[in-house]
Amino acid sequence: MAESTGNVKPMGNLDQLDSDKMGQEIASLRAEIASLSARLSERAGNAAAYVQDEATTVAGAIREHPATATTLFTLIGTIGFAIGYLVGAQSVENRTAWYRRYS
Repeated sequence: MAESTGNVKPMGNLDQLDSDKMGQEIASLRAEIASLSARLSERAGNAAAYVQDEATTVAGAIREHPATATTLFTLIGTIGFAIGYLVGAQSVENRTAWYRRYS
């Protein structure tokens, strides 16, 4: 049995009041997006300036103490190599040949 469609409005017919409300909401959303965009661009600019200042500080320290910087980078590289070697050696020990798995 079909229900009465007396209270149902077609989707294409929006009242003028509904249309005005939607227009106002869209305008407020656009304004909010614009303000968020402005705040984000300001913060991105501040972050970029901070990173540039820190990079300049590190470059100055390396320029003043080249032997210390070289020793530090060599030590970090050696530690990284040792960790990589140990992880690689550990993974090789755990492997078994494919033909030994099925015997």
